[in-house]
Amino acid sequence: MKYDLALVADLCIDLLFAAKVKPVYGQVEQFMDDYRIELGGSASIFASQFTKLGGKAAFLGVYGNDGFGDFLRNRMKELNMDDLFLIQSEVDQTAVGLGLGYYDDRAMLTYKGSMENINSKLVESSAVLHAASHVHINSYYLLEHLQEYWIEKAPVLQRQRKTISLDTNWSLNGDWEKVHDLLPYVDVFLPNEEEAKLISKRDSIDEAGRMLNEICPIVVIKRGPDGASVFQNGSVTHFPIPQTLSKGLIIKDTTGAGDNFCAGFIFNWLKKESIENCVELGLKCGTSSLKEIGGIKGQFVP
Repeated sequence: MKYDLALVADLCIDLLFAAKVKPVYGQVEQFMDDYRIELGGSASIFASQFTKLGGKAAFLGVYGNDGFGDFLRNRMKELNMDDLFLIQSEVDQTAVGLGLGYYDDRAMLTYKGSMENINSKLVESSAVLHAASHVHINSYYLLEHLQEYWIEKAPVLQRQRKTISLDTNWSLNGDWEKVHDLLPYVDVFLPNEEEAKLISKRDSIDEAGRMLNEICPIVVIKRGPDGASVFQNGSVTHFPIPQTLSKGLIIKDTTGAGDNFCAGFIFNWLKKESIENCVELGLKCGTSSLKEIGGIKGQFVP
């Protein structure tokens, strides 16, 4: 096939601000340290890093007929990302994500706009899932119009001998159980610590990972500064961030670090590399992105 993987994108433009202050209502004006306007969305960051590593991603996304939409298309071309499956909406404005960074934490506001066009009919008519033998599902909770579709489509993909990886991202409504019916068809599940505990309804990382590993063959829990934990065949291996990556690291922004980790891990996993090598590349990609504002500019380039 022409592509290594296919994904349906939560495509948006990111307006990212970095500061050492939190917003204060009541018309209080404060100063920011830096900002960036960037290609955004979990899938966009993933696909950009995957492309930099040498992979080819079939990327279905919708943007608006406006200045932000023009920016997204041009930025994707600059990043050598495939745009064959991009679709322009003549009705909705381009989706926007507003990120307010505060040291190593952040708050996010999202205007869904053109993202609301993503539905099962669009995915099927695009034929994007036929373009590759692996499907990476991201932003499962954000792209709520696709939740039932993925649950129905996953067994079909499995029968077609396609593999599936899943990064749910955060549930805005707290309806964590909605992913349970999808998990049995997922080959690699990549939640962060809080997502893993909330989805599994367990109090600790080890308990969450072991429970989820009873359903998914490989569970990779992203643990921020503590690296990652991989649960496979009933056992767990913890991977701290090597000092070669953490020493002297100045964190500018955490946006997209998890998405970049996923891209590195899945890139090597599709090459049938060892789990150790998958995590190693994932950590390189995740920590590299911390050096710049946004999930794109600081991406790891081999």
